Amino acid sequence: MSSIQANDSDTSAFLTALTRISDQQKTICAQLDELLLLMQLPSESVLQVLRGLLLPMNSNIDVLVTTLRTRLGEV
Repeated sequence: MSSIQANDSDTSAFLTALTRISDQQKTICAQLDELLLLMQLPSESVLQVLRGLLLPMNSNIDVLVTTLRTRLGEV
């Protein structure tokens, strides 16, 4: 079985990368927490954000709302 030996420079670079990833995850989690809070009391700005999130997924919020209204009306 082979092993990899890391020198101090490699270890430092790895730890720096892990720290940077951790910081990015903290930022993303904070942004998601903020979005969840905003979604509890939807406002026009939140709906604009959701509209923007749907665009890359080739979805249209107007079609989504119409579909939801139709399906909820069937229940």
